[in-house]
Amino acid sequence: MSSVTHLSCTSRAALLRRLNRLAPRVVFGTLAETYRRCGRPGCHCADGPKHGPHLSLSFRGPDGRTQAFYVPQALQAEIRAGVAAWQEVQQMVRVLGDLHREQLWAARRPRRGRGRP
Repeated sequence: MSSVTHLSCTSRAALLRRLNRLAPRVVFGTLAETYRRCGRPGCHCADGPKHGPHLSLSFRGPDGRTQAFYVPQALQAEIRAGVAAWQEVQQMVRVLGDLHREQLWAARRPRRGRGRP
């Protein structure tokens, strides 16, 4: 993932190209790893190390409620990459917003009689 400092030195066009490349991989949400006991009396997890890690993806749905889903082992690498892409997209959008605000501010005409030294 790129740092915000590195991104702020990047041109607007380069940021938009990077956004376009990341878009197909983006997965919205946060990841959590958990370890659990299965509850079977003879299992090693009863008094030893728990089963896991189990990966779950959680996010706030359109109704405002948090939803969580178990991530199967076969999808873990792709989901991790997608969540990392989502975090990078958030940083890039923030930098793009800052650049746009600066452009608008620079293009603003100074008012007559109210100039600052």
